[in-house]
Amino acid sequence: MMSKQIAAKLGITEITVKVHRGHMMQKMKARSLIDFIGMADLLGIHRPKR
Repeated sequence: MMSKQIAAKLGITEITVKVHRGHMMQKMKARSLIDFIGMADLLGIHRPKR
């Protein structure tokens, strides 16, 4: 999902979504969003169905 979509669904700002995503990527040592998504896939964390 795009940051704007996530923010609307959670009732927070788009900036907040980007900050939280950035923190998670730093903790996971992901170099890119694609790396981060790949790590989530390996961990069995799946994207929500639409």
